[in-house]
Amino acid sequence: MLQRKFLLGTSMIVGLMAAAAAPGFAFAQSTNTPAEGTEVDELIVTGSRIKRTEYNSVSPVQVITSESSSLAGMINPTEVLQSASVAAGSTQINNQFTGFVVNGGGGVNTISIRGLGDQRTLVMLNGRRLPPAGTQGAVAAVDLNILPDAIVERYEILKDGASSIYGSDAVAGVVNVITRTNLDGGRLEASGRFGGGGDGGNEYTFSGAYGKVLDRGRFLISGQYYEQKALKFGDRKDLNCQEQYTFDPTTGQRNDWIDVDTGTFKCFGASGALFNYIPVTLANGAFYGSRARISTDGPAYAANQPYWAAAAADPNLPGYRFAPLNDRDSVNALDAASDFISPVKRYTVYAEGQYDLNFGELYGEFLGHQRKSSQTNVQQLFPYIWETAPCSVNPFNCGGGIPANTFVPQSLVLTPYVFKQDVQVFRGLAGLRGKFGQGLGFLTGWDWDAYVSYSKNRGKYSLTGINSELFLASIGGDWANTFTFDGICPPGSPAGCRPVNLFSDQVLRTGNLTPEDYAYLKLTENGVTNYTQTIVEGQISGDIFSLPAGKLAGAFGVSYRRDELDDKPGENLANQNFYNLATANRTKGDDSVVEAYGELEAPLLKGLPAFEALTLNLSGRYSDYDSYGSNSTYKTGLNWQITNEYRLRTSYGTSFRAPALFERFLGNQGGYLSQASVDPCIRWAGDGTSVVNPVVAANCQAAGIPGNYSGANPSAFIITGGGQDLKPEKSKAFSAGFVWTPEFADLSVAIDYYEIEVNDQVTSNGAAVVGQCYAAADFPNNPFCDLFTRDTDPTSQTYLGITEIDGSFRNIVSQTSRGIDLTTRYSRDLGPGKFTLETQFSWTLEDTQELFPGNTDDFNGLIGEPAVVGNTQARYRWNDLTFTWSTEFVGRQSNYEYQFGTDLSTPSNYTTPQGAIYRAKNHAEAMWYHHLSVRYQTDTWEGIVGVSNVFNEDPPKVSPGLADKGNYSYGRVGSYAFATQYDYIGRQVFVNLTRRF
Repeated sequence: MLQRKFLLGTSMIVGLMAAAAAPGFAFAQSTNTPAEGTEVDELIVTGSRIKRTEYNSVSPVQVITSESSSLAGMINPTEVLQSASVAAGSTQINNQFTGFVVNGGGGVNTISIRGLGDQRTLVMLNGRRLPPAGTQGAVAAVDLNILPDAIVERYEILKDGASSIYGSDAVAGVVNVITRTNLDGGRLEASGRFGGGGDGGNEYTFSGAYGKVLDRGRFLISGQYYEQKALKFGDRKDLNCQEQYTFDPTTGQRNDWIDVDTGTFKCFGASGALFNYIPVTLANGAFYGSRARISTDGPAYAANQPYWAAAAADPNLPGYRFAPLNDRDSVNALDAASDFISPVKRYTVYAEGQYDLNFGELYGEFLGHQRKSSQTNVQQLFPYIWETAPCSVNPFNCGGGIPANTFVPQSLVLTPYVFKQDVQVFRGLAGLRGKFGQGLGFLTGWDWDAYVSYSKNRGKYSLTGINSELFLASIGGDWANTFTFDGICPPGSPAGCRPVNLFSDQVLRTGNLTPEDYAYLKLTENGVTNYTQTIVEGQISGDIFSLPAGKLAGAFGVSYRRDELDDKPGENLANQNFYNLATANRTKGDDSVVEAYGELEAPLLKGLPAFEALTLNLSGRYSDYDSYGSNSTYKTGLNWQITNEYRLRTSYGTSFRAPALFERFLGNQGGYLSQASVDPCIRWAGDGTSVVNPVVAANCQAAGIPGNYSGANPSAFIITGGGQDLKPEKSKAFSAGFVWTPEFADLSVAIDYYEIEVNDQVTSNGAAVVGQCYAAADFPNNPFCDLFTRDTDPTSQTYLGITEIDGSFRNIVSQTSRGIDLTTRYSRDLGPGKFTLETQFSWTLEDTQELFPGNTDDFNGLIGEPAVVGNTQARYRWNDLTFTWSTEFVGRQSNYEYQFGTDLSTPSNYTTPQGAIYRAKNHAEAMWYHHLSVRYQTDTWEGIVGVSNVFNEDPPKVSPGLADKGNYSYGRVGSYAFATQYDYIGRQVFVNLTRRF
């Protein structure tokens, strides 16, 4: 999960037998009682531990078959799960997050049901908990990369809280990955998705599996290789061209900068970072120059302080002059080489088997996984050079037209930095199960099952960046952060120290270090993350006694779980020796829990008018943590089959989540953010004609900040660490649903309402605490105002700058998510074949987060958090051919209200010529993606070919985010809205070939 708010059911309406027989795209199908006389195996529905012969769970469950996902062109489990409507309504962590700090480290893929956070979604394999995986200190959630999707039969998603059934983490719901068990022979499969204008983002997978059914058992083994190519920003023109995309408030016409070289709207590179120009400050602290690129050609421009300086040639830099924004170079070569989608290779082996020992059945599973991934990004070097530094380092101290020792130039140079991960996960499980024999009273014939599992994640990672100690010694230190100039490479400097000229002709022309200087300053450091999990669990289940309407069934069990986390970052990471990059300290901790649980299902009425069946389900769990002591949870559910056509069901339950290990023990992680990205008080007064939030303006003024404060200060340092006095989370979940299965048609309709409230939620608000403080009506007494430091010393070189922000984990009041899910399925014979149409839509009604009492934000419908999402799939099967049309709908999103109900900007020459006000487009239109495929299938061969994003729909474009309420600012990639619901690759062809033997 990102260090920001990602927090923000539909019923199971088809029997499992039908789901296995016919493909169902991200939809459950209607509950049908087996025909009389039909023998049906007992099964366990996700959300219950009681075996049953019908798929009639009281809680909403969604099934996604591997067949339906293949027909839709999906070839990895991340896409399958994150595109389900239960997840698509919120931002999900995937390979797009190459330049972000995410829980689990770079390259991790997770799922957050209802937007409540990936650490509140339990992921299981065949009904048993999977371990967290990833790198760095914030490992907590299951990495979807580890799933053995080559052998997955289906995904079952419980869209309801289930802590009483499965324990901690099952707050928002459960994903249960079910593997094939009936493979008797071999299977080879190859699939790929490619196109979109190059190989950027292309995916390939090759897998093989072999299984054998024996007289007294069976076994299965599978292996898979998967690769996704990096999508570089330079692979798609629009990704590496950030236009301001702003509009004149009166005419509605575009009014952002026109590039003097191209005559088109001005493009900035993907990083948006400035380079190859020199802002200059007087040694007494007054701002001199401008954020203007140094240029050697083009027309002259008049001075227009304070936005840009005069265009006359600079006597201290012969051949150069200052130029305004539309005459600057603004797309750097390093931007094009940076990753938008990070490259990944993964290798997965899965084996499972069982053997009949007469008194019971011995079974086991093994999962082995390796992921190699990397993220290449761009960082900015921005030191101020001392006015007394020699001419070879400070070009304004060379004499000439300006007195020496007067000006402090700032270098703005771009360099690459690279994260790499090598994650290995191993999980072994062994168990024994069977039935009790005669003579044990009501336990006679009951099922018993006990198992032990051990999992280990070992994630090795590395960071390559700029050696801060060596860099600062080579330029004589940063004027903004040191009090004296001790010379270039003073005593005590690292070995081999030499001067670095950041104003050489090559640096000014390219905006990059010379190859020699980069090689000299480059630093690589390694770290390793170990996470182990041990589980021992046993349970019994069966019928207790008979009631008039049927048998009272029960399931009871005990479990023990121990988790251990130890992240050891390298010395240079811990010592903050990477210039302008995050720091990390060791994270080490453990916890264990002993639990007892039980579940009862009682048929209350049966075969009466208006009561075809009425069933009550009760479950409870007692948990005793080493860290937080004991707690209990419960859940009640009622399933009312009115007639064969109509069914109502409802449930209410509580959940409990002990803070994850990293939330408690995370070693302080430090990083830098620019003043412009954290301080809402920069130029808070506007120019008297633009819309300014009056609350923020009044609070900034009360704090003594001038209305024209420019924010010209070094970046703020943000620290995120484990919470010292965290309380466990407690939550409540309610659901109510209606299912209609009319007799006149093969039609199923289900409508479910859900509401989940998490209290004492553990979260990190990061730098958003600053905006929350200044937007608060109770400023400066709002608790957020105690979480950062602003320099109020007028004699300080960082006067008025925000110097430090505490973004550590803490409990907030609550978060609430509620909404409505609609699922339909219709099937009929049509001509020589059979037509099936399935749809599933989710409509979020509320997604609020109460940070402190009385301080509530509603994120519903903001960019990245669409209120309405949905999927459809239409299939027509004719003999060996299946034609499929799949769609994904993403509803309209808008940040208008969250940005204080305005789309008008404050004036700025960084966005429009002459500092004009502009109207921002702070909404994203609804999108509907279409995918087509055709499948040919025989007894031994199967082939699928199709096209995804048939109409090559681009994501919606938006303007840069305006000042907002402080806790949610959307991002952009190019001029597109950045959200995981959108397709940035474009139209692709997908192919799947399967050979069975």
